[in-house]
Amino acid sequence: MSNTDSSKRRRFAIALSFPGERREYVEQVANALLPAFGGEKGKSRIFYDNWHEGLIIGYTSDRKLQSIYATESDLIVPFFSEDYVKKDWTSVELRAIEALIFKREFDRVMPFRFDDVEIPGSYDTDIFPLVSKRPAEDVARLILDRYRELHPGMLKEDAPHDDRRGGSVKADISRIMKYAPSNLIGREAETKVLNEAWDQVVRGESKRPHILTFVALGGEGKTSVVAKWAVDLAFQDWPGCDAVLAWSFYSQGTREQLAASSDLFLNEALTFFGDAAMAASAAGAFDKGRRLAQLAGERRALLILDGLEPLQYAPTSPTPGELKDQGIAALLKGLATNSRGLCVVTTRYSIPDLRAYVGKTVAEKKLARLSTEAGVALLQSFDVKGSLRKTIPSSDGRTLWNEFEKLVEDVKGHALTLNLLGSYLRDAHGGDIRKRDLIRLSEADAEEQGGHAFNVMDAYVESLANGGKTADDQAKGRRALALLRLLGLFDRPATANLLAALWEGEAIAGLTEPLTGITEAQRNLALQRLEEAKLLTVMREPGSGALVYIEAHPLLREYFGQRLRDAQPEAWRAAHRRLYEHLCATTEDKPDATLEDLQPLYQAVIHGCQAGLQQEACARVYYDRILRGGEHYTWHKLGAFGSELGAQASFFQTLWSRVSPALTEAAQAWLLNEAAFCLRALGRLTEALEPMRAGLEMRVRQEVWKSAAIIAGNLSELELTLGAVAGAVWDAEQSVTYADRSGYASQRMINRTTHADARHQAGRREEAEARFREAEQMQAERLPAYPLLNSIGSFRYCDLLLSAAEREAGKAEGELKNDEGLVLCRAVAERVAQTLEIGERNHWLLDIALDHLTLGRAALYAAILESRSHQPERAQPFPPMSEESQHGFTTAARDVDHAVSGLRRAGQQDDLPRGLLTRAWLRSLTGPRTGSESAQSDLDEAWEIAERGPMPLFLADIHLYRARLFFDEAKYPWQSPQHDLAEARRLIFKHGYLRREEELEDAEAALEQLVDAST
Repeated sequence: MSNTDSSKRRRFAIALSFPGERREYVEQVANALLPAFGGEKGKSRIFYDNWHEGLIIGYTSDRKLQSIYATESDLIVPFFSEDYVKKDWTSVELRAIEALIFKREFDRVMPFRFDDVEIPGSYDTDIFPLVSKRPAEDVARLILDRYRELHPGMLKEDAPHDDRRGGSVKADISRIMKYAPSNLIGREAETKVLNEAWDQVVRGESKRPHILTFVALGGEGKTSVVAKWAVDLAFQDWPGCDAVLAWSFYSQGTREQLAASSDLFLNEALTFFGDAAMAASAAGAFDKGRRLAQLAGERRALLILDGLEPLQYAPTSPTPGELKDQGIAALLKGLATNSRGLCVVTTRYSIPDLRAYVGKTVAEKKLARLSTEAGVALLQSFDVKGSLRKTIPSSDGRTLWNEFEKLVEDVKGHALTLNLLGSYLRDAHGGDIRKRDLIRLSEADAEEQGGHAFNVMDAYVESLANGGKTADDQAKGRRALALLRLLGLFDRPATANLLAALWEGEAIAGLTEPLTGITEAQRNLALQRLEEAKLLTVMREPGSGALVYIEAHPLLREYFGQRLRDAQPEAWRAAHRRLYEHLCATTEDKPDATLEDLQPLYQAVIHGCQAGLQQEACARVYYDRILRGGEHYTWHKLGAFGSELGAQASFFQTLWSRVSPALTEAAQAWLLNEAAFCLRALGRLTEALEPMRAGLEMRVRQEVWKSAAIIAGNLSELELTLGAVAGAVWDAEQSVTYADRSGYASQRMINRTTHADARHQAGRREEAEARFREAEQMQAERLPAYPLLNSIGSFRYCDLLLSAAEREAGKAEGELKNDEGLVLCRAVAERVAQTLEIGERNHWLLDIALDHLTLGRAALYAAILESRSHQPERAQPFPPMSEESQHGFTTAARDVDHAVSGLRRAGQQDDLPRGLLTRAWLRSLTGPRTGSESAQSDLDEAWEIAERGPMPLFLADIHLYRARLFFDEAKYPWQSPQHDLAEARRLIFKHGYLRREEELEDAEAALEQLVDAST
């Protein structure tokens, strides 16, 4: 450790040292550091040469630079590279750095590197992170973390918060502020909880909630509580906030038929928090969610996620309440683990994914019904009139109620119902509480589906349709009712352009006649009436007053949607057709469309399906304009699998097994396969089985053998991931049969590699090798110029070819001669060098990543075996690095890092654990073993992915790797190596994963020897 005096203030807080060839990247780092030092004025505290040219101009520039780095800066950050060690100017700075190291002021130097250059004065155990693939913001965050450790309280953001006002805070609560009531009644306790949670954030308390979740049935007032609190914070100028973002998921997927997605939210939020590049990338939702957690968690941010239930499994599912969206799961778990701010969530269901954090960094609050007193006050706020004499026996006969109390208790204090009641009684009956008898409240029993609220709306609709003493009053009521019915057509706010498409032009019979031919003033009066009745929210442009959109509570949208669809099916279809046609006609097809650009087309798909135009919407909009044919634009360019699944859901009668019969059989089979692919890409593996099997059955029945072979092969891969090894072998064998019937040579070859891989995982190595050789012979006959298997087939074959070397490298005492293992590794590396060239030429992200993983594995196993060959007396599975094996480990690190980042970019969650496991093994040898970006963190990330899958074969691998890599660790990071090996054994034999049987026995024997030696 250094002897740094944190109380001493030097001229510069941070000095950046780098060669000119790396200026662009380092300047990004410098700019990312500025906010922590007060923005532009922070340049005076950061030495980046372009900002301080005047200091070094003159005859003794070299001495000036040495003084800046050696004595005038708290923290020196060199960015090493080949250029750095060769250039004269940076050698001046390097001498100053070496002087600090000589004085043992190690903590004042924080080195990074761009390549594998040998750094003067360093040891093999020193860590110099590669920055070439890391965002500059990440590096800046690491630098600031070191500076805080050396000089606590010196940064602007770490200063005492005597002045709690936020100043110029970046804040966006526009999506929820419209739900904030002017007067919030009966929610003082919940508001207090929110205030206390935020006060703990501002005070920087370590033991506090990072996530605060409000759980209650629909209509209980969750959104109103949080929106009102947020608006009040805004009025106080955001005390203590660094950034504020609110999002409402109520705007999508409120009907059970629809599948909501976090795609749009993640893109908007990443851009808001400063990573527009990640937002625009094709990275998967999981990686975007994790990145967002990092960005939001490193500042005192307030993040509000309202109405999360569309992204959770329903209470009737096998996994009630669990998050079905990987992006949100990654975000919430990331914030629960590490956050300086607060995330407030509202939802109808508890979130089991956060159960491990509840009581620690997660607080869950059940939003209780309104108290009797609060309910009475709410009714009275609508000028409802009634007797306060307590003459009505309570339901249990223990007390007496007045008329208000009786009404509140009849609806169980349900906030939305009481709001509707108050508005209805006031508008229809002058506030006379006795008219409550016109509503069939006793028949309601399910608030989750509307319950009392729906019955109140029945009475309200009757009043609007038939009430009014004059013809003019009656016309006004019908206009208001028609506006409400329009909202039932939407699963999100109804924008002005779509509303105009409905009420302009020819009237839609049974729906828009009251709105056709009226003036804008008459429409505005109807909207004003409904807004005053608190039945909807109207958003207008500031200044001009032009209509932007109208919105209602999701339960009310659902109410009017159900009633319109059931009572006026022709009007329902006609209205959706008009919306579909309008969206198709007005949406521009942009060459580089963003996810936001495509939203109108996604809406068009939904409306087209509701209009009975499934085949047209599928072919003309979804396939041609969203996917852009076989290009699958939204998958490969935007990584928008969640949005894709939402569009696909519109075509299903039963998710995810029965497609609408309005589609052709070919389209039905195609959609089943598309849905299975998206579900699999999103990590919803168990759900993907149903559409895949249904699609296979349909293609076999149609005798479309190539498609049947593809689906059967995909099904085998999926079953293997889910741990159904025997089923995977069977379906892979069937895929070969179907491929042979198809007559397609390439398909016959591909499906044989699938069958071979399934056999390999089942421990049937000889049979697997025979199948691989058969497939490669087909490849050579089909394409003599490219005789080797490539793509996923190559990876699978190399996995088998390396298995003997892998086992030998992991053993405590070798049996296979080291030169035999080295020959295997070198042969595989030569093979992959050829296939990698094909992948790079075609820009196949997944193939490139898997090829690098194979190269990394081959280099790792070879380095271990070569190192062992120099220590015949002390054979170890993980020997200390020798000079001879250093190059092998360096090569392995480069390829494995490339593989892991490539698998992330390809969005392949079910392949990523392979890369993480290999990197964990490598890091256990070369360091770091524990902490962030270590062998332990790789195993933990792989576990999170595999557990979520579920992917039991990977879980078995992780248990095995934990025990093998950490069995001699002084403080074992998990329960115990004995427990991990027992769990590995259980999973291996439960799932028939017999490929790992010998490795398990090796690990058990090694652990037993260690225990015997210690006793």
